[in-house]
Amino acid sequence: MTRSYRYPAQSLVFGYAASGAGLAISLGLLGWAELAAPVAWAATAAAALFLVYFARTVCRQLNRIELDEAGIRFEGPAVGLLGGAIRWDELRLLELDYYSTRRDPEGRTMEGGWMQLKLRGAGQTIRIDSELDGFAALARAAAQAAAARGLALDAATLSNLEAIR
Repeated sequence: MTRSYRYPAQSLVFGYAASGAGLAISLGLLGWAELAAPVAWAATAAAALFLVYFARTVCRQLNRIELDEAGIRFEGPAVGLLGGAIRWDELRLLELDYYSTRRDPEGRTMEGGWMQLKLRGAGQTIRIDSELDGFAALARAAAQAAAARGLALDAATLSNLEAIR
Protein backbone atom coordinates (compact mmCIF):
# COMPACT_ATOMS: atom_id res chain seq x y z
CA MET A 1 0.00 0.00 0.00
CA THR A 2 1.40 3.38 -1.01
CA ARG A 3 1.13 6.29 1.39
CA SER A 4 1.65 9.89 0.30
CA TYR A 5 2.97 12.65 2.52
CA ARG A 6 3.03 16.41 1.94
CA TYR A 7 4.02 19.47 3.88
CA PRO A 8 0.85 21.09 5.25
CA ALA A 9 -0.04 24.62 4.18
CA GLN A 10 0.33 25.98 7.73
CA SER A 11 3.98 24.90 7.82
CA LEU A 12 4.64 26.80 4.57
CA VAL A 13 3.02 30.10 5.56
CA PHE A 14 6.08 31.29 7.50
CA GLY A 15 8.39 30.48 4.57
CA TYR A 16 6.27 32.45 2.13
CA ALA A 17 5.83 35.37 4.54
CA ALA A 18 9.51 35.56 5.49
CA SER A 19 10.76 35.30 1.93
CA GLY A 20 8.19 37.83 0.70
CA ALA A 21 9.04 40.33 3.43
CA GLY A 22 12.77 39.87 2.90
CA LEU A 23 12.45 40.34 -0.84
CA ALA A 24 10.25 43.41 -0.40
CA ILE A 25 12.67 45.05 2.02
CA SER A 26 15.85 44.27 0.11
CA LEU A 27 14.39 45.13 -3.31
CA GLY A 28 12.73 48.20 -1.83
CA LEU A 29 16.09 49.43 -0.62
CA LEU A 30 17.60 48.84 -4.03
CA GLY A 31 14.75 50.54 -5.88
CA TRP A 32 14.02 53.57 -3.74
CA ALA A 33 17.15 54.45 -1.81
CA GLU A 34 20.45 55.77 -3.02
CA LEU A 35 22.84 53.22 -1.53
CA ALA A 36 26.60 53.13 -1.30
CA ALA A 37 28.07 50.34 -3.42
CA PRO A 38 28.85 47.96 -0.51
CA VAL A 39 25.33 48.39 0.89
CA ALA A 40 23.83 47.84 -2.56
CA TRP A 41 25.83 44.62 -2.93
CA ALA A 42 24.65 43.45 0.49
CA ALA A 43 21.02 44.24 -0.38
CA THR A 44 21.40 42.39 -3.69
CA ALA A 45 22.87 39.36 -1.91
CA ALA A 46 20.03 39.45 0.63
CA ALA A 47 17.45 39.59 -2.17
CA ALA A 48 19.09 36.58 -3.84
CA LEU A 49 19.02 34.60 -0.58
CA PHE A 50 15.36 35.43 0.02
CA LEU A 51 14.59 34.38 -3.55
CA VAL A 52 16.29 31.02 -2.93
CA TYR A 53 14.30 30.63 0.30
CA PHE A 54 11.09 31.39 -1.62
CA ALA A 55 11.98 28.77 -4.27
CA ARG A 56 12.69 26.21 -1.54
CA THR A 57 9.28 26.86 0.00
CA VAL A 58 7.57 26.45 -3.40
CA CYS A 59 9.40 23.13 -3.90
CA ARG A 60 8.28 21.91 -0.48
CA GLN A 61 4.69 22.74 -1.39
CA LEU A 62 4.81 20.97 -4.75
CA ASN A 63 6.73 17.86 -3.73
CA ARG A 64 5.17 14.69 -2.43
CA ILE A 65 6.85 11.86 -0.56
CA GLU A 66 5.67 8.36 -1.42
CA LEU A 67 6.23 5.42 0.92
CA ASP A 68 5.47 1.78 0.17
CA GLU A 69 6.78 -1.71 0.85
CA ALA A 70 9.58 -1.27 -1.69
CA GLY A 71 10.97 2.05 -0.46
CA ILE A 72 10.60 5.80 -0.28
CA ARG A 73 10.70 8.43 -3.02
CA PHE A 74 10.27 12.12 -3.68
CA GLU A 75 7.93 13.07 -6.49
CA GLY A 76 7.60 16.58 -7.81
CA PRO A 77 9.43 19.33 -9.66
CA ALA A 78 12.49 19.49 -7.40
CA VAL A 79 13.32 15.80 -7.29
CA GLY A 80 16.71 16.35 -8.88
CA LEU A 81 17.71 18.81 -6.18
CA LEU A 82 16.36 16.99 -3.13
CA GLY A 83 16.88 13.35 -3.91
CA GLY A 84 14.99 10.68 -5.78
CA ALA A 85 14.17 7.27 -4.45
CA ILE A 86 15.67 4.76 -2.04
CA ARG A 87 14.62 1.13 -2.05
CA TRP A 88 14.48 -0.37 1.44
CA ASP A 89 16.81 -3.19 0.36
CA GLU A 90 19.40 -0.53 -0.60
CA LEU A 91 19.09 1.53 2.60
CA ARG A 92 22.57 2.18 4.05
CA LEU A 93 21.99 4.90 6.64
CA LEU A 94 19.21 6.21 8.84
CA GLU A 95 19.76 9.17 11.14
CA LEU A 96 17.10 11.03 13.10
CA ASP A 97 18.41 14.30 14.50
CA TYR A 98 16.72 16.73 16.87
CA TYR A 99 17.41 20.45 16.66
CA SER A 100 16.35 22.40 19.73
CA THR A 101 15.32 26.03 19.59
CA ARG A 102 15.80 26.71 23.31
CA ARG A 103 16.98 25.18 26.59
CA ASP A 104 15.82 25.61 30.15
CA PRO A 105 17.91 28.00 32.32
CA GLU A 106 20.08 25.13 33.65
CA GLY A 107 20.70 23.83 30.12
CA ARG A 108 19.45 20.32 30.91
CA THR A 109 16.20 19.97 28.97
CA MET A 110 15.40 21.17 25.49
CA GLU A 111 12.11 22.66 24.36
CA GLY A 112 10.72 23.41 20.95
CA GLY A 113 12.63 22.52 17.84
CA TRP A 114 12.26 20.00 15.06
CA MET A 115 13.56 16.67 13.86
CA GLN A 116 15.18 15.75 10.58
CA LEU A 117 15.22 12.25 9.14
CA LYS A 118 18.17 11.47 6.86
CA LEU A 119 18.09 8.36 4.69
CA ARG A 120 20.91 7.25 2.38
CA GLY A 121 21.13 4.41 -0.09
CA ALA A 122 22.24 3.65 -3.65
CA GLY A 123 23.87 7.03 -4.12
CA GLN A 124 20.79 8.95 -2.99
CA THR A 125 20.23 10.97 0.17
CA ILE A 126 16.79 12.07 1.30
CA ARG A 127 16.21 14.53 4.13
CA ILE A 128 12.76 15.07 5.60
CA ASP A 129 11.90 17.38 8.47
CA SER A 130 9.25 16.91 11.10
CA GLU A 131 6.90 19.56 9.67
CA LEU A 132 5.77 16.92 7.18
CA ASP A 133 2.27 15.58 7.87
CA GLY A 134 2.70 12.01 9.11
CA PHE A 135 6.42 12.43 9.87
CA ALA A 136 6.36 10.12 12.92
CA ALA A 137 4.73 7.28 10.95
CA LEU A 138 7.20 7.74 8.10
CA ALA A 139 10.17 7.73 10.50
CA ARG A 140 8.89 4.58 12.20
CA ALA A 141 8.48 2.83 8.82
CA ALA A 142 12.03 3.80 7.86
CA ALA A 143 13.31 2.54 11.23
CA GLN A 144 11.56 -0.80 10.64
CA ALA A 145 13.24 -1.06 7.25
CA ALA A 146 16.61 -0.23 8.83
CA ALA A 147 16.06 -2.90 11.50
CA ALA A 148 15.14 -5.45 8.83
CA ARG A 149 18.45 -4.63 7.07
CA GLY A 150 20.36 -4.91 10.34
CA LEU A 151 21.62 -1.33 10.18
CA ALA A 152 23.31 -0.01 13.30
CA LEU A 153 21.73 3.21 14.54
CA ASP A 154 23.57 5.76 16.66
CA ALA A 155 22.47 6.55 20.21
CA ALA A 156 20.93 9.92 19.28
CA THR A 157 18.84 8.32 16.54
CA LEU A 158 17.63 5.57 18.88
CA SER A 159 16.71 8.15 21.53
CA ASN A 160 14.87 10.31 19.00
CA LEU A 161 12.98 7.30 17.59
CA GLU A 162 11.90 6.46 21.13
CA ALA A 163 10.64 10.03 21.56
CA ILE A 164 8.27 9.76 18.56
CA ARG A 165 6.81 6.34 19.39
